[in-house]
Amino acid sequence: MQQCLVAVYPSRTGAEQACVELQKAGIPRDRMRLSGTDGTSIEASRDSQSGSGFLDWLFGTDVPDEDRRMYQSRIADGHTALSVFIDDSPALAPSAIESIMDQCGATDLHVEGGATSGPLDMPAQPLPQTSQAGRPSRATDNDEQVIPLPEEELKVGKRATETVHRIKTYVVENPVQEDVNLHDERVTIEKRPASAASAGQPIQGEREYEIREHHEEPVVEKRTRVGEEVVVRTESSDRTEHISDTVRKTKLETGKDRPRR
Repeated sequence: MQQCLVAVYPSRTGAEQACVELQKAGIPRDRMRLSGTDGTSIEASRDSQSGSGFLDWLFGTDVPDEDRRMYQSRIADGHTALSVFIDDSPALAPSAIESIMDQCGATDLHVEGGATSGPLDMPAQPLPQTSQAGRPSRATDNDEQVIPLPEEELKVGKRATETVHRIKTYVVENPVQEDVNLHDERVTIEKRPASAASAGQPIQGEREYEIREHHEEPVVEKRTRVGEEVVVRTESSDRTEHISDTVRKTKLETGKDRPRR
C-alpha cells in the first residue's frame, strides 16, 4: 500500500525549501509534485497525461467537491501545494517526511493511503481531515489520528569525586647563638733575684723543663629531637542537597476552524 503526503505552504519559498530538504534526505524528485503560482502544477504543464488540472493530477479523479473547493481556495489565495508519494518500503520513514515538511512551514498536512491509480499510483480516496494546528499526524486504517505527547522526567543520581590535599615538609636553617664559659692558662717567664732557697745550688748540666698551659675551647654537637608532630585524618559525613530543575511536557490544545463560505 502506498501513501501520498500533501502539505500546503503559505509561500512558494517554503514549498521549494521542503523539496530541497526532502531530496537531501533521499526522496527522489520524481516522487514529489509542486503546484505553480497559477494553481496548476509545474510538472503537469510538461505531461500530456495530466491535462485535467492540478487537483486531478495530484489526487486522481475522485476528489470530493468539498476538498476540491478547499484546495482551490488555498491555491487561489497564493498558497503552494506539495505532494510526496511513498511506497511500502520507503527510504525515509513517513514520520520523518512529515517532520521535514512541517519544519519548512506547512499550514496543512494530509496523509492518504489505499488503492492507487494514475501516472504515479495516486490514491483515489479523499484525504482525511487536517491535523490540528497544521501539525503532522499519521492516519490509521480506522481513521484514527495518533498524536504523541512526550514529556521529560527528572532523574537525579550521584557520582564520586575526590579532592586531593597535599602536605609538604621541607627544611629551613635558622641562626642560633649561645654563650659558653671557657678557661685559659698562660705561662709567663720572668727573671728576679735569687731567693734564699736557691742560694748555694750547684751548677748542673743541661736540663729541660716543661711547663703546660691548659685551655678550653668550644665543642659544637648537633642532635635531632622532635619538637612537634602533625596528625592527618579523614572524617566522613553525609549531606542532603536539594536539586531544582525544569522538565518539559507536551500538552494538547484542541480547536475548531469556522466553516468556509
